[in-house]
Amino acid sequence: MTSRSTLAALGLVGLAACQPPSTSAPTSKPSTPAQQYKLLDLVGGWRWMLRTDEPGTSRVEDEVWRLRPDPTAPTRLVGRYLRSVEVRSTDRVPFKCNQRIWYRQRALFDVTVDLDNQGIVVHEKDYEAETSPCDHGFRHLADYRAEATGNRLLLRWAKGSQTLWQVDQELADLPATPWPETLDPVGPWRWQATSYDDDGNIRDEAEWWEITRRSDTKLDATYRRRVTVRQPDGKPIACANAPTWSFDDAYVLTGEKEEEHWHLYEVGVEPGDHPCTRATPKRTTDEATAEQIGDYLVLEWRGKRRQILYRPDER
Repeated sequence: MTSRSTLAALGLVGLAACQPPSTSAPTSKPSTPAQQYKLLDLVGGWRWMLRTDEPGTSRVEDEVWRLRPDPTAPTRLVGRYLRSVEVRSTDRVPFKCNQRIWYRQRALFDVTVDLDNQGIVVHEKDYEAETSPCDHGFRHLADYRAEATGNRLLLRWAKGSQTLWQVDQELADLPATPWPETLDPVGPWRWQATSYDDDGNIRDEAEWWEITRRSDTKLDATYRRRVTVRQPDGKPIACANAPTWSFDDAYVLTGEKEEEHWHLYEVGVEPGDHPCTRATPKRTTDEATAEQIGDYLVLEWRGKRRQILYRPDER
């Protein structure tokens, strides 16, 4: 089966329904009772999934559909489907867009299902995409020719097809967006990174943030930072007399609202103490602008250092 991901391979990763619209459109020719009955057989939930693997990444596409009768048109169904694309780094190299080894793109599509003189046609009317630094948010809308056989619904478009499988025949409400409609930086955030230092040692860093709101225009924040340095061959590191060592820092910040972003200022630092840190310059306070993009908080520190925090409840 040719998936829509194939059509998007030369374009933007993970965009739903990138195929060009079908030239055929519903007509006003009356449908027969048998055709209307067949259309009502489509009421309920449907599912489609596809996994593909490429060098360094794996990709899982998932669509959850729900269709129900249109109360304003007896020969039409209305529906909605949630399309999710999850991409993982199989070589453990983080993606630049979110500094993590996986990202997800989600969009919710509104559709209608009609009958015309050639059969069943599915029309995408509108969509809403989840805000993410790994998704520009644009989608193409398309039409599909559909052929129902038992619990399968074959969708065809100009350059491909896919088969949905019916999972239930319930007359249920259409799904709502599974992500928050309003953005609020208040709450916990996390960050991890792994790199190599100048001596070839592995450096693991992790930060645990907590942000509270003082007013509509002011924030308070704290974060704890743990750094662990490891010798990849297990040899002792001279300053630690061991193949690994670590330290913890703690920071206190204030934040002020500036148009569409926040400006964060470090106002207090409690540096960790370790023999391996005593030879390095003492850490001074820093400042950053913060922009919330969905479940991510993008920080731009002085010196153009970019850091992307994520919500800990996100997989």
